[in-house]
Amino acid sequence: MKNTILIFLLFFISQIGTCQEDLENCFRVDELSVKDRNYRYPFDKASKIVFTSFDDDLKKLDLFEYERDEEQERYVVGEIMQIYFAFLKKNKSKYNPEMFNEKVELSETQKNEFTDLIYNFGNNHKDALLRWGANCYRPRNAILFFDENNQLFEFIEICFECNRYKTSSFKVDLNINCGEKLSLLKDLFEQAGIEYGIKKQL
Repeated sequence: MKNTILIFLLFFISQIGTCQEDLENCFRVDELSVKDRNYRYPFDKASKIVFTSFDDDLKKLDLFEYERDEEQERYVVGEIMQIYFAFLKKNKSKYNPEMFNEKVELSETQKNEFTDLIYNFGNNHKDALLRWGANCYRPRNAILFFDENNQLFEFIEICFECNRYKTSSFKVDLNINCGEKLSLLKDLFEQAGIEYGIKKQL
């Protein structure tokens, strides 16, 4: 009897693990064409999309209009660039490329792979809208969207370590409904040649 109960419990636990893994996995759920994907915002407006990385350096606070508190010069990893992105969210014309360490402009092929991941991959399980991510948030990477005048108009800051991200507006989204999607996006960053936040950490 004890053996029967033990076998049942082990089976039940394994099924829970399998179910959770199924929810996290991403797979092809749609077949939107390149044309259809490029009609969607922000891709319909973007003439250039850039994958980036950045570190935290106190000197960067002098590169934008930030009022320092001289009595509190303590910053944790990830905080300086979060301050900058909050500033940038209010005034995107203040974009400064010197704030970023690595910058790779996506080719058409890379852009198509990016939009394919966003719009055609997911998880259509009814419970798959759960949110994945750790409480920490130390972004080291971002996606920048520029218009035809080479002006920044949207961005997405990303913490691949914590599996979380923030966007510059509610109109921009990565359509995260499977835990694996940011990991797949991380692969695209690596393929594009971005190293910091991908292969290298502080």
